Amino acid sequence: MINKIYRVLKCDGFSLFLIKVIARILRVNIGVQAAKNKAWDILLKKHSYSVAYGPFSGMKLNENVWWSKNDRITQTLGIYEDHVLKKICLFASQGATKFIDVGAADGYFAVGVAFSKIYPKVVAFEIEAEGQKRILENAKANNCEDKLLVCGEANIELIARETKDINTTTVLIDIEGAEYDFLGEQMLETLSKSYVICELHPWMVEDGSRVQKSLLDRAKVFFNIEVIKRDSYNPNSFPEFDGLTDEERLIAVGEDRSKNMQWLVCTPK
Repeated sequence: MINKIYRVLKCDGFSLFLIKVIARILRVNIGVQAAKNKAWDILLKKHSYSVAYGPFSGMKLNENVWWSKNDRITQTLGIYEDHVLKKICLFASQGATKFIDVGAADGYFAVGVAFSKIYPKVVAFEIEAEGQKRILENAKANNCEDKLLVCGEANIELIARETKDINTTTVLIDIEGAEYDFLGEQMLETLSKSYVICELHPWMVEDGSRVQKSLLDRAKVFFNIEVIKRDSYNPNSFPEFDGLTDEERLIAVGEDRSKNMQWLVCTPK
């Protein structure tokens, strides 16, 4: 819990974090959150806690959310980090047979690819015990716990073990700024036969621009790389939101990100 508070504080800044805390204490929904709650109420009534569209359609979502309740909206719609999901599915179609999720949080991607049988083998690394618990709960609810291994903190020895004797693996990394240390030269070499998707957080580390450039330069040695962003929202695609205003529909499909996020995508040379 302390690590989660620290990450949110570092991401939002002290002022916004304090406003959110005070609003929560007073049980007041402010601005964006009020719109989010309105959209969620609509989805909850129609779809309950399950994914309605996309590759994970039919997957049950954990009612007891650990990481972010607001993610439930785009997860229910099947568009949560849609640009990432498209890459995950693409790499499976190109021969990747194992999915490794480093920083798996509540397990949306890890459980989703196991449930949908996109990957026959899945390993979820999550450092927080509460997150591990949620992943296991959700895997059991979706009858795919036999396809998914839940582990604690990832390191090079464990990653090497999980990628050994596997022709191609897809590795998703979302570790809130720790990716710059995690993806050192030795780790990149270990993963050089894998597909890698890594969420980038340069503002969460000192001298982030330089540190990020260094990571990209290291990655180029072993991979073909590209940096991608979320490029579309498409709130009008969902008839559930026809009764919402333009602003409410846009807010509904936002993902509470304080920056225009980027993801590093690495494919083997």
